[in-house]
Amino acid sequence: MLIWGKVWFFKFSGVIKFYKGVISMTAPIGPDKSSPVDFFSMRQLTRLADILEGKEEQAPGDTVKLGGDKSKDVIIMKSPVKGGGNVSEMKIADELKEKGVYIKEKLPDIGVTGKLKDTEIENLKKEGYLIFDNSQRELLPGMPRKLTKVGNPWDMPKIDPVKILEADYVHDKGFTGKGQVVAVVDSGFNNPGVDLVAWKDVVDNSPSPIDPNGHGTHVAGDVKNIAPDAKIVAVRVMNEQGQGRTSDIIKGIQWVIENKDKHNIGVINLSLGSGPDGYPDSMSPLNKAVASAIGKGITVVAAAGNSGPKGRTIGSPADSPRGITVGSVLDDHKVSDFSSRGPTDDGLTKPDIMAPGEYIVSWGAPGSSLERTARVVENIRKMNDQQTIQLLKDKPQLIDALNLPKDILSRPPDERQKLVKMALPPIYMPDDKHIAAPGTSFSAPEISGLIADLRQAAPDATPDKIKEVLMKTADDVGPKYGAMDEGKGVADGREALDVLTAKETGAGQS
Repeated sequence: MLIWGKVWFFKFSGVIKFYKGVISMTAPIGPDKSSPVDFFSMRQLTRLADILEGKEEQAPGDTVKLGGDKSKDVIIMKSPVKGGGNVSEMKIADELKEKGVYIKEKLPDIGVTGKLKDTEIENLKKEGYLIFDNSQRELLPGMPRKLTKVGNPWDMPKIDPVKILEADYVHDKGFTGKGQVVAVVDSGFNNPGVDLVAWKDVVDNSPSPIDPNGHGTHVAGDVKNIAPDAKIVAVRVMNEQGQGRTSDIIKGIQWVIENKDKHNIGVINLSLGSGPDGYPDSMSPLNKAVASAIGKGITVVAAAGNSGPKGRTIGSPADSPRGITVGSVLDDHKVSDFSSRGPTDDGLTKPDIMAPGEYIVSWGAPGSSLERTARVVENIRKMNDQQTIQLLKDKPQLIDALNLPKDILSRPPDERQKLVKMALPPIYMPDDKHIAAPGTSFSAPEISGLIADLRQAAPDATPDKIKEVLMKTADDVGPKYGAMDEGKGVADGREALDVLTAKETGAGQS
Protein backbone atom coordinates (compact mmCIF):
# COMPACT_ATOMS: atom_id res chain seq x y z
CA MET A 1 0.00 0.00 0.00
CA LEU A 2 1.46 0.76 0.44
CA ILE A 3 -0.14 1.39 1.47
CA TRP A 4 1.53 1.68 3.87
CA GLY A 5 1.43 1.95 9.14
CA LYS A 6 3.38 3.73 11.29
CA VAL A 7 5.41 1.61 9.50
CA TRP A 8 5.58 -1.89 4.31
CA PHE A 9 1.62 -2.33 3.60
CA PHE A 10 5.12 -1.77 7.20
CA LYS A 11 5.15 -1.65 10.91
CA PHE A 12 6.78 -4.85 11.71
CA SER A 13 7.57 -3.81 15.19
CA GLY A 14 10.34 -6.19 14.84
CA VAL A 15 12.56 -9.06 15.60
CA ILE A 16 13.87 -9.54 19.11
CA LYS A 17 17.60 -9.50 18.78
CA PHE A 18 19.42 -11.91 21.06
CA TYR A 19 22.64 -12.09 19.07
CA LYS A 20 25.94 -12.08 20.98
CA GLY A 21 24.06 -11.28 24.16
CA VAL A 22 22.53 -8.07 22.82
CA ILE A 23 18.81 -7.52 23.22
CA SER A 24 17.10 -5.03 20.92
CA MET A 25 14.01 -4.57 18.80
CA THR A 26 13.87 -4.14 15.07
CA ALA A 27 13.15 -0.71 13.69
CA PRO A 28 9.82 -0.58 11.90
CA ILE A 29 9.82 -0.41 8.13
CA GLY A 30 7.67 2.64 8.46
CA PRO A 31 8.90 5.74 10.23
CA ASP A 32 10.89 5.54 13.43
CA LYS A 33 11.12 8.52 15.75
CA SER A 34 14.05 9.98 13.86
CA SER A 35 12.46 9.64 10.44
CA PRO A 36 11.72 12.93 8.63
CA VAL A 37 8.78 11.29 6.83
CA ASP A 38 5.38 11.17 8.49
CA PHE A 39 2.98 8.29 7.89
CA PHE A 40 -0.57 7.13 8.34
CA SER A 41 -0.80 3.65 9.83
CA MET A 42 -3.58 1.36 8.66
CA ARG A 43 -5.28 1.81 12.02
CA GLN A 44 -5.21 5.59 11.56
CA LEU A 45 -6.65 5.25 8.07
CA THR A 46 -9.43 2.98 9.28
CA ARG A 47 -10.21 5.39 12.11
CA LEU A 48 -11.03 8.13 9.60
CA ALA A 49 -13.66 5.93 8.01
CA ASP A 50 -15.01 4.85 11.41
CA ILE A 51 -15.38 8.46 12.55
CA LEU A 52 -17.24 9.53 9.42
CA GLU A 53 -19.44 6.45 9.43
CA GLY A 54 -20.29 6.87 13.11
CA LYS A 55 -18.71 3.58 14.13
CA GLU A 56 -16.74 3.01 17.28
CA GLU A 57 -13.00 2.95 16.80
CA GLN A 58 -11.82 -0.61 16.38
CA ALA A 59 -9.99 -2.19 19.25
CA PRO A 60 -6.26 -2.74 18.86
CA GLY A 61 -5.06 -6.10 17.61
CA ASP A 62 -3.33 -8.65 19.76
CA THR A 63 0.13 -7.16 19.35
CA VAL A 64 2.31 -8.58 22.08
CA LYS A 65 4.26 -6.03 24.10
CA LEU A 66 7.66 -7.27 25.06
CA GLY A 67 8.52 -7.00 28.72
CA GLY A 68 7.32 -8.61 31.88
CA ASP A 69 7.15 -12.39 32.21
CA LYS A 70 4.22 -13.07 29.95
CA SER A 71 4.74 -15.78 27.34
CA LYS A 72 5.64 -14.35 23.95
CA ASP A 73 4.99 -15.70 20.48
CA VAL A 74 8.36 -16.41 18.90
CA ILE A 75 10.20 -18.12 16.06
CA ILE A 76 13.11 -20.22 17.28
CA MET A 77 16.12 -20.99 15.08
CA LYS A 78 19.56 -22.41 15.74
CA SER A 79 22.33 -19.84 15.52
CA PRO A 80 24.83 -20.65 12.74
CA VAL A 81 27.42 -18.73 14.77
CA LYS A 82 27.22 -21.35 17.52
CA GLY A 83 27.24 -24.45 15.36
CA GLY A 84 23.63 -24.37 14.24
CA GLY A 85 24.46 -24.67 10.54
CA ASN A 86 21.52 -26.17 8.69
CA VAL A 87 19.87 -27.83 11.67
CA SER A 88 16.45 -29.11 10.61
CA GLU A 89 13.25 -27.91 12.17
CA MET A 90 12.60 -31.50 13.31
CA LYS A 91 15.82 -31.64 15.30
CA ILE A 92 15.18 -28.20 16.81
CA ALA A 93 11.68 -29.29 17.81
CA ASP A 94 12.98 -32.49 19.42
CA GLU A 95 15.66 -30.58 21.34
CA LEU A 96 13.18 -28.02 22.62
CA LYS A 97 10.58 -30.61 23.62
CA GLU A 98 13.19 -32.24 25.82
CA LYS A 99 13.62 -28.86 27.51
CA GLY A 100 9.87 -28.58 28.06
CA VAL A 101 9.43 -25.72 25.56
CA TYR A 102 5.97 -25.31 24.05
CA ILE A 103 6.16 -25.83 20.26
CA LYS A 104 3.24 -24.60 18.18
CA GLU A 105 4.32 -25.56 14.65
CA LYS A 106 7.32 -26.41 12.50
CA LEU A 107 8.57 -24.19 9.68
CA PRO A 108 10.36 -26.48 7.20
CA ASP A 109 14.08 -25.74 6.76
CA ILE A 110 13.82 -22.75 9.13
CA GLY A 111 12.84 -23.56 12.70
CA VAL A 112 9.76 -23.69 14.90
CA THR A 113 7.21 -21.36 16.44
CA GLY A 114 6.22 -21.43 20.07
CA LYS A 115 5.75 -19.45 23.26
CA LEU A 116 8.53 -18.47 25.64
CA LYS A 117 8.86 -16.54 28.86
CA ASP A 118 11.73 -14.15 29.44
CA THR A 119 13.64 -16.66 31.56
CA GLU A 120 13.32 -19.31 28.83
CA ILE A 121 14.49 -16.83 26.20
CA GLU A 122 17.55 -15.98 28.25
CA ASN A 123 18.42 -19.63 28.77
CA LEU A 124 17.94 -20.61 25.12
CA LYS A 125 19.98 -17.76 23.70
CA LYS A 126 22.91 -18.85 25.86
CA GLU A 127 22.66 -22.27 24.22
CA GLY A 128 22.95 -20.88 20.69
CA TYR A 129 19.31 -20.36 19.74
CA LEU A 130 18.00 -17.31 17.91
CA ILE A 131 14.66 -16.01 19.16
CA PHE A 132 12.53 -13.84 16.86
CA ASP A 133 9.38 -11.94 17.71
CA ASN A 134 6.37 -13.64 16.10
CA SER A 135 3.63 -11.54 17.67
CA GLN A 136 0.82 -10.26 15.53
CA ARG A 137 1.56 -6.73 14.35
CA GLU A 138 1.22 -4.45 11.36
CA LEU A 139 3.05 -5.86 8.37
CA LEU A 140 2.07 -3.32 5.75
CA PRO A 141 4.22 -0.22 5.16
CA GLY A 142 2.84 3.06 6.45
CA MET A 143 1.25 5.40 3.95
CA PRO A 144 3.31 8.57 3.55
CA ARG A 145 1.34 11.70 4.35
CA LYS A 146 2.99 13.77 1.64
CA LEU A 147 3.92 12.97 -1.94
CA THR A 148 5.84 14.86 -4.58
CA LYS A 149 3.86 18.04 -5.36
CA VAL A 150 2.43 18.09 -8.85
CA GLY A 151 0.07 21.02 -9.42
CA ASN A 152 -2.13 21.89 -6.44
CA PRO A 153 -1.10 20.04 -3.28
CA TRP A 154 -4.32 17.99 -3.29
CA ASP A 155 -4.46 17.22 -7.01
CA MET A 156 -3.86 13.73 -8.38
CA PRO A 157 -1.62 13.76 -11.46
CA LYS A 158 -1.89 10.98 -14.00
CA ILE A 159 1.03 8.57 -13.66
CA ASP A 160 1.40 5.91 -16.35
CA PRO A 161 3.65 3.08 -15.10
CA VAL A 162 3.24 1.22 -18.39
CA LYS A 163 4.96 4.01 -20.32
CA ILE A 164 7.51 4.86 -17.62
CA LEU A 165 8.66 1.21 -17.52
CA GLU A 166 8.37 0.96 -21.32
CA ALA A 167 6.06 -2.01 -20.89
CA ASP A 168 4.03 -0.71 -23.85
CA TYR A 169 6.96 -1.67 -26.11
CA VAL A 170 6.99 -5.14 -24.53
CA HIS A 171 3.23 -5.48 -25.10
CA ASP A 172 3.54 -4.37 -28.70
CA LYS A 173 6.03 -7.19 -29.22
CA GLY A 174 3.33 -9.61 -28.08
CA PHE A 175 4.46 -10.23 -24.52
CA THR A 176 1.68 -9.50 -22.03
CA GLY A 177 2.35 -12.15 -19.41
CA LYS A 178 0.27 -14.80 -21.16
CA GLY A 179 0.83 -18.21 -19.61
CA GLN A 180 2.57 -16.69 -16.57
CA VAL A 181 1.41 -16.84 -12.95
CA VAL A 182 2.29 -14.38 -10.18
CA ALA A 183 1.68 -15.22 -6.51
CA VAL A 184 0.63 -12.17 -4.50
CA VAL A 185 1.40 -12.91 -0.84
CA ASP A 186 -0.51 -10.16 0.89
CA SER A 187 -3.81 -9.27 2.58
CA GLY A 188 -6.05 -11.23 0.24
CA PHE A 189 -8.05 -10.63 -2.92
CA ASN A 190 -11.52 -9.29 -3.71
CA ASN A 191 -12.31 -8.09 -7.20
CA PRO A 192 -15.62 -9.50 -8.47
CA GLY A 193 -15.36 -10.75 -12.03
CA VAL A 194 -11.63 -11.47 -11.91
CA ASP A 195 -10.76 -15.15 -11.50
CA LEU A 196 -7.77 -16.46 -9.61
CA VAL A 197 -5.67 -19.46 -10.53
CA ALA A 198 -5.62 -20.45 -6.86
CA TRP A 199 -6.39 -19.09 -3.41
CA LYS A 200 -4.88 -19.80 0.00
CA ASP A 201 -5.87 -18.13 3.28
CA VAL A 202 -3.20 -18.64 5.96
CA VAL A 203 -5.03 -16.33 8.41
CA ASP A 204 -8.64 -17.57 8.58
CA ASN A 205 -8.73 -20.48 6.11
CA SER A 206 -11.51 -18.82 4.12
CA PRO A 207 -12.49 -21.19 1.30
CA SER A 208 -13.21 -18.29 -1.05
CA PRO A 209 -11.16 -15.14 -1.78
CA ILE A 210 -11.56 -12.23 0.65
CA ASP A 211 -9.64 -9.02 1.29
CA PRO A 212 -11.08 -7.01 4.19
CA ASN A 213 -7.96 -4.83 4.15
CA GLY A 214 -7.77 -4.03 0.42
CA HIS A 215 -4.00 -3.89 0.03
CA GLY A 216 -3.58 -7.24 -1.70
CA THR A 217 -6.29 -6.46 -4.23
CA HIS A 218 -4.57 -3.20 -5.15
CA VAL A 219 -1.24 -5.03 -5.50
CA ALA A 220 -2.77 -7.71 -7.74
CA GLY A 221 -4.19 -4.98 -9.97
CA ASP A 222 -0.75 -3.39 -10.24
CA VAL A 223 0.63 -6.70 -11.52
CA LYS A 224 -2.15 -6.95 -14.10
CA ASN A 225 -1.63 -3.36 -15.25
CA ILE A 226 1.85 -4.28 -16.47
CA ALA A 227 1.06 -7.92 -17.38
CA PRO A 228 -2.59 -7.86 -18.50
CA ASP A 229 -2.68 -11.52 -19.51
CA ALA A 230 -0.81 -12.92 -16.50
CA LYS A 231 -2.78 -14.91 -13.93
CA ILE A 232 -2.82 -14.37 -10.16
CA VAL A 233 -2.50 -16.72 -7.22
CA ALA A 234 -3.55 -14.90 -4.04
CA VAL A 235 -2.15 -15.95 -0.66
CA ARG A 236 -3.62 -14.16 2.36
CA VAL A 237 -1.19 -13.65 5.26
CA MET A 238 -2.64 -10.49 6.91
CA ASN A 239 -5.92 -9.61 8.59
CA GLU A 240 -8.24 -6.63 8.10
CA GLN A 241 -5.94 -4.29 10.02
CA GLY A 242 -2.89 -5.28 7.99
CA GLN A 243 -1.62 -7.32 10.92
CA GLY A 244 -0.03 -10.73 10.81
CA ARG A 245 2.88 -12.82 11.96
CA THR A 246 6.26 -13.47 10.40
CA SER A 247 5.44 -17.17 10.45
CA ASP A 248 2.28 -16.50 8.40
CA ILE A 249 4.35 -14.90 5.64
CA ILE A 250 6.78 -17.81 5.75
CA LYS A 251 3.94 -20.32 5.55
CA GLY A 252 2.47 -18.39 2.64
CA ILE A 253 5.77 -18.53 0.76
CA GLN A 254 6.18 -22.20 1.56
CA TRP A 255 2.67 -22.93 0.25
CA VAL A 256 3.63 -21.22 -3.01
CA ILE A 257 6.79 -23.36 -3.25
CA GLU A 258 4.80 -26.54 -2.63
CA ASN A 259 2.26 -25.58 -5.31
CA LYS A 260 4.70 -24.07 -7.81
CA ASP A 261 4.45 -26.84 -10.39
CA LYS A 262 0.73 -27.41 -9.92
CA HIS A 263 -0.10 -23.77 -10.71
CA ASN A 264 2.96 -22.86 -12.83
CA ILE A 265 3.97 -20.07 -10.42
CA GLY A 266 7.01 -18.15 -11.62
CA VAL A 267 6.97 -14.97 -9.50
CA ILE A 268 6.21 -14.12 -5.87
CA ASN A 269 5.38 -10.52 -4.92
CA LEU A 270 6.03 -9.44 -1.32
CA SER A 271 4.76 -5.93 -0.62
CA LEU A 272 5.31 -6.30 3.12
CA GLY A 273 8.06 -6.96 5.61
CA SER A 274 10.08 -5.86 8.62
CA GLY A 275 12.52 -3.12 9.35
CA PRO A 276 16.28 -3.53 9.79
CA ASP A 277 17.06 -5.80 12.74
CA GLY A 278 20.85 -5.90 12.79
CA TYR A 279 20.95 -9.54 11.67
CA PRO A 280 22.79 -10.76 8.60
CA ASP A 281 20.74 -12.34 5.84
CA SER A 282 21.72 -15.84 6.97
CA MET A 283 19.89 -15.36 10.27
CA SER A 284 16.59 -14.03 8.91
CA PRO A 285 13.79 -16.62 9.01
CA LEU A 286 11.84 -14.72 6.35
CA ASN A 287 14.87 -14.41 4.08
CA LYS A 288 15.45 -18.15 4.40
CA ALA A 289 11.97 -18.71 2.95
CA VAL A 290 12.76 -16.27 0.13
CA ALA A 291 16.00 -18.10 -0.63
CA SER A 292 14.11 -21.40 -0.78
CA ALA A 293 11.66 -19.98 -3.32
CA ILE A 294 14.45 -18.61 -5.51
CA GLY A 295 16.24 -21.94 -5.27
CA LYS A 296 13.14 -23.56 -6.75
CA GLY A 297 13.21 -21.22 -9.74
CA ILE A 298 10.70 -18.64 -8.51
CA THR A 299 11.65 -14.97 -8.91
CA VAL A 300 10.92 -13.07 -5.68
CA VAL A 301 10.15 -9.34 -5.78
CA ALA A 302 10.03 -7.31 -2.56
CA ALA A 303 9.06 -3.73 -1.83
CA ALA A 304 11.91 -1.66 -0.37
CA GLY A 305 9.69 0.00 2.25
CA ASN A 306 8.48 3.52 2.92
CA SER A 307 10.97 4.78 5.51
CA GLY A 308 13.13 7.05 3.35
CA PRO A 309 14.88 9.29 2.71
CA LYS A 310 16.91 8.14 5.68
CA GLY A 311 19.55 5.50 4.91
CA ARG A 312 19.73 2.00 6.36
CA THR A 313 15.95 1.66 6.33
CA ILE A 314 15.62 -1.53 4.28
CA GLY A 315 14.73 -4.67 6.21
CA SER A 316 13.58 -8.21 5.54
CA PRO A 317 12.64 -9.57 3.00
CA ALA A 318 13.78 -6.57 0.93
CA ASP A 319 17.37 -7.14 2.09
CA SER A 320 17.52 -10.62 0.57
CA PRO A 321 20.64 -10.72 -1.65
CA ARG A 322 19.03 -12.71 -4.48
CA GLY A 323 15.58 -11.15 -4.28
CA ILE A 324 14.70 -8.13 -6.41
CA THR A 325 14.20 -5.09 -4.18
CA VAL A 326 12.08 -2.31 -5.67
CA GLY A 327 12.04 1.34 -4.60
CA SER A 328 9.64 4.09 -5.64
CA VAL A 329 9.92 6.98 -8.10
CA LEU A 330 7.43 9.61 -9.16
CA ASP A 331 8.72 9.30 -12.72
CA ASP A 332 12.06 8.60 -14.38
CA HIS A 333 13.59 11.78 -12.89
CA LYS A 334 12.45 11.79 -9.21
CA VAL A 335 13.03 9.24 -6.45
CA SER A 336 10.19 9.34 -3.93
CA ASP A 337 11.27 10.83 -0.59
CA PHE A 338 9.53 8.02 1.27
CA SER A 339 11.30 5.22 -0.61
CA SER A 340 13.59 3.30 1.77
CA ARG A 341 17.33 3.48 1.23
CA GLY A 342 20.28 1.15 1.70
CA PRO A 343 22.66 -0.19 2.67
CA THR A 344 21.28 -3.32 4.31
CA ASP A 345 22.47 -4.80 7.60
CA ASP A 346 24.85 -6.92 5.51
CA GLY A 347 26.20 -3.80 3.78
CA LEU A 348 24.52 -4.65 0.48
CA THR A 349 23.50 -1.98 -1.99
CA LYS A 350 19.72 -1.87 -2.07
CA PRO A 351 17.25 -1.17 -3.60
CA ASP A 352 18.03 -2.94 -6.87
CA ILE A 353 15.72 -1.11 -9.27
CA MET A 354 12.91 1.43 -9.20
CA ALA A 355 9.33 1.70 -10.46
CA PRO A 356 6.54 4.30 -10.11
CA GLY A 357 5.08 4.42 -6.59
CA GLU A 358 3.14 7.69 -6.30
CA TYR A 359 -0.51 8.20 -7.31
CA ILE A 360 -0.73 4.57 -8.50
CA VAL A 361 -4.20 3.57 -9.70
CA SER A 362 -5.45 0.02 -9.21
CA TRP A 363 -8.45 -2.05 -8.10
CA GLY A 364 -10.35 -1.24 -4.94
CA ALA A 365 -11.67 -4.14 -2.87
CA PRO A 366 -15.37 -3.46 -2.14
CA GLY A 367 -16.00 -2.76 1.54
CA SER A 368 -12.35 -3.07 2.53
CA SER A 369 -10.60 -0.78 4.98
CA LEU A 370 -8.70 0.87 2.16
CA GLU A 371 -11.77 1.40 0.01
CA ARG A 372 -13.82 2.79 2.91
CA THR A 373 -11.04 5.23 3.76
CA ALA A 374 -10.67 6.30 0.14
CA ARG A 375 -14.37 7.14 -0.12
CA VAL A 376 -14.27 9.17 3.08
CA VAL A 377 -11.20 11.08 1.93
CA GLU A 378 -12.73 11.81 -1.48
CA ASN A 379 -15.88 13.19 0.16
CA ILE A 380 -13.89 15.51 2.43
CA ARG A 381 -11.65 16.63 -0.42
CA LYS A 382 -14.72 17.77 -2.40
CA MET A 383 -16.29 19.77 0.44
CA ASN A 384 -16.52 23.56 0.35
CA ASP A 385 -15.49 25.58 3.39
CA GLN A 386 -18.93 25.69 5.02
CA GLN A 387 -19.27 21.94 4.69
CA THR A 388 -15.79 21.48 6.11
CA ILE A 389 -16.61 23.68 9.14
CA GLN A 390 -19.80 21.74 9.80
CA LEU A 391 -17.99 18.42 9.48
CA LEU A 392 -15.31 19.41 12.00
CA LYS A 393 -17.99 20.66 14.41
CA ASP A 394 -19.95 17.43 14.09
CA LYS A 395 -16.86 15.21 14.19
CA PRO A 396 -14.25 17.01 16.32
CA GLN A 397 -12.28 13.75 16.52
CA LEU A 398 -11.15 14.48 12.97
CA ILE A 399 -9.07 17.42 14.16
CA ASP A 400 -6.92 15.04 16.17
CA ALA A 401 -7.07 12.22 13.60
CA LEU A 402 -5.73 14.52 10.88
CA ASN A 403 -3.28 16.29 13.20
CA LEU A 404 -4.88 19.65 12.45
CA PRO A 405 -4.28 22.84 14.50
CA LYS A 406 -6.62 23.07 17.47
CA ASP A 407 -7.83 26.45 16.25
CA ILE A 408 -8.60 25.22 12.73
CA LEU A 409 -12.21 26.46 12.91
CA SER A 410 -11.06 30.05 13.50
CA ARG A 411 -8.53 30.11 10.65
CA PRO A 412 -9.25 32.08 7.44
CA PRO A 413 -11.26 30.03 4.91
CA ASP A 414 -8.50 29.64 2.34
CA GLU A 415 -5.97 28.64 4.97
CA ARG A 416 -8.43 26.22 6.59
CA GLN A 417 -9.21 24.52 3.29
CA LYS A 418 -5.54 24.13 2.48
CA LEU A 419 -4.68 22.75 5.93
CA VAL A 420 -7.53 20.26 5.91
CA LYS A 421 -7.03 18.97 2.38
CA MET A 422 -3.28 18.72 2.68
CA ALA A 423 -3.72 16.75 5.93
CA LEU A 424 -5.80 14.07 4.22
CA PRO A 425 -4.15 10.76 3.34
CA PRO A 426 -2.98 10.87 -0.29
CA ILE A 427 -5.63 8.39 -1.43
CA TYR A 428 -7.77 9.17 -4.46
CA MET A 429 -10.66 7.53 -6.30
CA PRO A 430 -10.50 8.31 -10.02
CA ASP A 431 -13.70 6.29 -10.40
CA ASP A 432 -15.97 4.06 -8.34
CA LYS A 433 -13.91 0.90 -8.72
CA HIS A 434 -10.33 2.15 -8.52
CA ILE A 435 -8.08 3.64 -5.85
CA ALA A 436 -4.87 5.61 -6.28
CA ALA A 437 -2.36 5.39 -3.44
CA PRO A 438 1.41 5.68 -2.81
CA GLY A 439 4.09 3.32 -1.66
CA THR A 440 6.77 0.88 -2.69
CA SER A 441 4.07 -1.72 -2.10
CA PHE A 442 2.76 -0.70 -5.51
CA SER A 443 6.13 -0.26 -7.16
CA ALA A 444 7.07 -3.89 -6.50
CA PRO A 445 4.09 -5.51 -8.26
CA GLU A 446 4.75 -3.41 -11.35
CA ILE A 447 8.12 -5.13 -11.56
CA SER A 448 6.46 -8.49 -10.86
CA GLY A 449 4.19 -7.81 -13.82
CA LEU A 450 7.10 -6.80 -16.02
CA ILE A 451 8.90 -10.02 -15.06
CA ALA A 452 5.81 -12.00 -16.10
CA ASP A 453 6.02 -10.33 -19.52
CA LEU A 454 9.73 -11.12 -19.77
CA ARG A 455 9.25 -14.72 -18.66
CA GLN A 456 6.77 -15.18 -21.49
CA ALA A 457 9.43 -13.95 -23.91
CA ALA A 458 12.29 -15.88 -22.28
CA PRO A 459 10.76 -18.86 -20.44
CA ASP A 460 14.14 -20.41 -19.64
CA ALA A 461 15.51 -17.32 -17.88
CA THR A 462 16.42 -18.05 -14.25
CA PRO A 463 15.57 -15.71 -11.37
CA ASP A 464 19.22 -14.64 -11.19
CA LYS A 465 19.36 -13.95 -14.93
CA ILE A 466 16.15 -11.89 -14.83
CA LYS A 467 17.53 -9.82 -11.96
CA GLU A 468 20.85 -9.38 -13.73
CA VAL A 469 19.22 -8.14 -16.93
CA LEU A 470 16.77 -5.82 -15.18
CA MET A 471 19.61 -4.18 -13.25
CA LYS A 472 21.95 -4.03 -16.24
CA THR A 473 19.35 -2.31 -18.43
CA ALA A 474 17.82 0.04 -15.82
CA ASP A 475 17.96 3.81 -16.46
CA ASP A 476 19.72 6.12 -14.01
CA VAL A 477 17.29 8.52 -12.36
CA GLY A 478 19.74 11.42 -12.18
CA PRO A 479 23.02 12.71 -10.74
CA LYS A 480 21.49 13.79 -7.43
CA TYR A 481 20.79 10.17 -6.48
CA GLY A 482 23.26 7.49 -5.47
CA ALA A 483 23.11 3.72 -5.63
CA MET A 484 21.61 3.53 -2.11
CA ASP A 485 18.73 5.73 -3.29
CA GLU A 486 17.92 4.19 -6.66
CA GLY A 487 19.95 1.02 -7.10
CA LYS A 488 20.58 0.81 -10.83
CA GLY A 489 17.64 3.07 -11.66
CA VAL A 490 14.19 2.75 -13.25
CA ALA A 491 13.46 -0.58 -14.91
CA ASP A 492 13.51 -0.39 -18.72
CA GLY A 493 11.22 -3.03 -20.21
CA ARG A 494 12.26 -2.29 -23.77
CA GLU A 495 15.97 -2.85 -23.25
CA ALA A 496 15.47 -5.75 -20.84
CA LEU A 497 13.32 -7.55 -23.42
CA ASP A 498 15.83 -6.94 -26.20
CA VAL A 499 18.70 -8.28 -24.09
CA LEU A 500 16.80 -11.34 -22.88
CA THR A 501 15.42 -12.30 -26.29
CA ALA A 502 18.82 -11.79 -27.89
CA LYS A 503 20.27 -14.27 -25.44
CA GLU A 504 17.36 -16.65 -26.05
CA THR A 505 17.87 -16.62 -29.82
CA GLY A 506 21.66 -16.43 -29.70
CA ALA A 507 21.69 -13.15 -31.61
CA GLY A 508 25.06 -11.46 -31.65
CA GLN A 509 26.91 -14.63 -30.65
CA SER A 510 29.73 -16.00 -32.77
